[in-house]
Amino acid sequence: MHSLKYLILGLSGIFVLFAGFGSAAELKPRIVCYYGSWSNAMKDIPVEKCTHIYYSFLLLNETTWRYRFAGDEISERRKMAEFLNLRQNSTDAKFLLAIGGAAEGSAKYSNLAEFKERRTIFIESVVELLTEFKFDGVDVDWEFPGVFWEGAGQLGGGRPIDKRNLALFVEELRKAFDQLERPLEITMAVGVLESFITAGYDVPRLCSTLDAVHVMTYALRGSWDGVAEIHSLMYPRPTDVGEYRRYNTEGGSLLFSEYGCPKHKLIVGVAFFGHSFVLWNELNNKPGDLIDQEATIHLPGGGYMTYSEICQTINEGNWTRVFDAVVQGPYATKGDLWVGYDDVESIGVKIDWLKNHSFGGAMTWAIEEDDHKGLCGPKSPLITTMYDRLKDYVVVAP
Repeated sequence: MHSLKYLILGLSGIFVLFAGFGSAAELKPRIVCYYGSWSNAMKDIPVEKCTHIYYSFLLLNETTWRYRFAGDEISERRKMAEFLNLRQNSTDAKFLLAIGGAAEGSAKYSNLAEFKERRTIFIESVVELLTEFKFDGVDVDWEFPGVFWEGAGQLGGGRPIDKRNLALFVEELRKAFDQLERPLEITMAVGVLESFITAGYDVPRLCSTLDAVHVMTYALRGSWDGVAEIHSLMYPRPTDVGEYRRYNTEGGSLLFSEYGCPKHKLIVGVAFFGHSFVLWNELNNKPGDLIDQEATIHLPGGGYMTYSEICQTINEGNWTRVFDAVVQGPYATKGDLWVGYDDVESIGVKIDWLKNHSFGGAMTWAIEEDDHKGLCGPKSPLITTMYDRLKDYVVVAP
């Protein structure tokens, strides 16, 4: 009799064990598309290939501590309404509002987050706007909390207290959203240099509150390094030292996981733009060779080129494209001009990698910078590559 009881108990334990194994949720991957509100390409966006589309950016009024528009209010409200009308092109995509951005800097958000009264005023104003326009949530793009670095200019205006205050801000934002009838998402765009992570992000605490974390694995190299390099490199170079060993797509994405964020919430960044340079000597045109200044191939931009600009420039002739086998990314040269970027090949590498490592999806800055008119070949090649490689992928959430 006792043996029968123990057998039953043992079998029950097995059933419970297997029930636990079967509790993992299967999710659709996120294909996140940021849209710059200053662009005139809204109607060209293939909305059906994005799961989440962000209107960028809503800003902060440091006098009232409410939100402010990037332009005049009438124009911005009209553009927001036009943006949300894109819902007609997709029944599934979510339309969200991104707050902040690199141009806003860090100091003002440090001042906002320091005091509960200011946080409350800002959150209440944002909720008003989200409710009025029926956005599906917000993205917090504070660049960068906790980072004080004179060489970073306005991006380096953070303070040590930012780490705690950012977590409080996100939790209070979630509490405000939970009181609404319609569920709203909260996501965050994050820097991936390890010292930035440790200075500004309480990773486990944030990831327990956020719906997703957008890992900005681009703009990792630039003129500040003094050499030509692909800014969105997948892997490190043997010559990378210190923090730069992990300052790449693979390293930055894995760091957030190692610091305590579930992989299914981590969305890996892909660039629809490139950084261009003028080489010091056109005969020395490999990654790591010295640069003279940022190339201004297409003004304005000062070295920032959209993928559409890059592919058209290369197609004009006399450019040499090289796919770097070490970092798994392309660059192109012509005389003393050099540009590193992402294309269909490198994006394919990144999507395959994130699937093999069980991440939650991919995001791009910025959707309007793709070749949507097909001036270099098939229309919208970059977002199409992301969509085609992710559409059948299943994300497993423990």
